[in-house]
Formats: sequence, C-alpha cells, structure tokens
Amino acid sequence: MTQPGNSESGKSKLPAGGAQSPSAGGGFDAADLGRRAHPYVSAILLVLVAFAIRYALNPVLLERSPLLIFTATIVIASGRFGIAPGLLAMALSLVLGTLAFMGPGFPPVLSADDLASLGVFVVTGGAMLSFAGHLRQLRDREAELQARLRQVQTETAMGTMAATLAHELNQPLAAAVNYVGAGKRIAAGLHGDMQSTLISGLDEAETQIHRAAEIVRQARNLVSNASATRKAVSLRGMVASALKPLQAGGACQKLALEIEVEPGADSLLVNEIQIEQVLLNLIRNACQAANPDKVALVVLSARPSDEEVTVEVRDFGCGIDSAKMASLFKPGVSTSGGQGLGLSISRTIVEAHGGRMWAQNADAGGASFFFTLPKADRP
Repeated sequence: MTQPGNSESGKSKLPAGGAQSPSAGGGFDAADLGRRAHPYVSAILLVLVAFAIRYALNPVLLERSPLLIFTATIVIASGRFGIAPGLLAMALSLVLGTLAFMGPGFPPVLSADDLASLGVFVVTGGAMLSFAGHLRQLRDREAELQARLRQVQTETAMGTMAATLAHELNQPLAAAVNYVGAGKRIAAGLHGDMQSTLISGLDEAETQIHRAAEIVRQARNLVSNASATRKAVSLRGMVASALKPLQAGGACQKLALEIEVEPGADSLLVNEIQIEQVLLNLIRNACQAANPDKVALVVLSARPSDEEVTVEVRDFGCGIDSAKMASLFKPGVSTSGGQGLGLSISRTIVEAHGGRMWAQNADAGGASFFFTLPKADRP
C-alpha cells in the first residue's frame, strides 16, 4: 500500500453545493433518455393503435362516434404514465380523429354534431385525466409510504443489531485482550528479532481490539442518540489510522492514496473513532471500484471554508449507476456488492456532527464522495 501524493495544496476541485448530481460526469446518458422518453412514446403508440382500430372499423361505423375509441388511450396513458403523457394522447387523438373521421375536405368542415362530439370528447377526456391522475397520485403515495415503512423497519433492525452486538461483543473482546496480554508475557521470554517482531504484532493486535471495542461503544451511542466526545483531531492522522485495518485485513493491497489537504483543513472538531470509520468505508469503497488488475488510485482532498472543511474521496472506477444515485445512502443499497450499510452509517455519523454527505460522478470518470465536518479553529 503506497501513498505517493501528500501535498499541502489541494489539486482536486471540490464543489460548493451539497446536492447529489446523478448526471454530473456521465455526459450523454442514452439509458436515462430512454427512461424519460418511454411514457411519451408509449402514449403515441397507444393513439396509433386506436387510430388503426378505428380506421379498420370505419366502413361499419362511418362517421358515428369518431373519437370514442380514443378515450381509452387517455385512460391508459394518464393512468399508467402520468398526466403529461395523457395530455399528449388526448391532443394527438383530437388531431388524428378530426382529420380522418370528421367532415369532408382538408381542413375538415365540421358540422354541429362534429363540434358536439369534440366538446364531449374534451370534457370526457379532461375528467378521465383528472381521475387517472388522482389514482396515480394515490399509487405513488402508497409506494412512498411502503418505502418509508421498509426504511424504518431496516433502521429499527439496524438499531437492534447494533445494541445486540454492543452487548454480546464486549466479553469476547475483553477475553481477546487478555489472550494478547498472555502472549506478550510469553514473548518476553524470547530473544532477538523474533521477540521484537512478535511483541510488535501483539501490540498492534491489542490496539485493534481496543479500537473494535470503542467502535462498538460509539455505535451504541449513535443508536441511542447519546452525545459523542469530540476534540480537535488531525485529518491526516485519522486517514493513517483508517488505513491500518485495511492493510492488516488484506483489503486494497494495490491502493495508491494521494492526500491533498489545503492549509487550514487538517484540524477538525470530531469524534475520532467515528470519523475514522467514515474514512475507512469511503477509501475501501473507492479501492473496490477500481480495476482489480490495476493499482487503485484514490485521491483524498480537503478544502476549508469559514466554519467547516469539505473532504472529497475520489476514485477512478466506472462511476455510480444513475439509477442508484437517489437511494445511494439508504440502508441496503450497495455500490460494491456488500450489505449496503457502510454509506448509510457514514452519512448518519457525518450528520450527527452537523455535516452533510453527498456523491456525484466525476467528469473524467469515476465517482467522488463528499462530506463536511466542523473545523477545530472555527471563528
């Protein structure tokens, strides 16, 4: 694991806003354009099908009920796709129906019956649009409530899981510390390089066990909304601490991390353990987004403002699917095939510090995750 860049001046430009931007770096997105056009294309096809049916029946119906069959297209288009596609279907139906089946000549000379049929069609179509739109709003509202319910259930389950882990892991972690202490006493009887290497490894194991216990304690505090202890901490120091478990766990062996911290952006007023977890999650995700056969270049940059620091973690992978962007920070949504909890937990931690977290695709490829944290030396 290497850290080739460690300059004091930021090179990566950070945006000032906090809104997610699904299309910031994607250029022309054919899939997104297709999704947007689908309702309107479908409405047009429905009208053309209705026109073909009415045209086939014209020898039988003649000029009777010239627009009746088109009302079905309004109901289907507005009920399934929304008011705008329904209006398109209604307008197209009026044009085709009037030109093809009403009055002789072009433009057609409309009789009183034709004008009455048009009036009835417009009134009926408007009523159907209103009713179908109301039904669609009810369905959308129901889907929104169902999504909120699932999210609340997921968050409740996460809280229960965190409380359970906090309770159940304390004892085995304490036992692990005792075993490490016993190993160090045994190692004291050895000599030479073997002794120093073993003791060094055991010291690091003990540090990570204490760190795990502190993470569990902080998770319990986070779930119970208890206030976390905050102090002035170095961003560079937290990055270095976050890299140790990544390296020891075998993750991101090909990581090349560039750190670009502008003057005045290194000292943060935060809970050290919690923000280290945020950094660990984002750096690990950025590393996993890279081609596994190549070095994973990740750029971590920070820029100060009057009262806060904006941190960016940038990868050079394939970017974030625009379909996932809106729900990226919801529990269960994963960008790397995991459990989908890391980003949700990270945003919760950042917001508990009074900050914000968002993501966007980069213009040159890859994705950037941003978050803000309070400065230690705020005016």
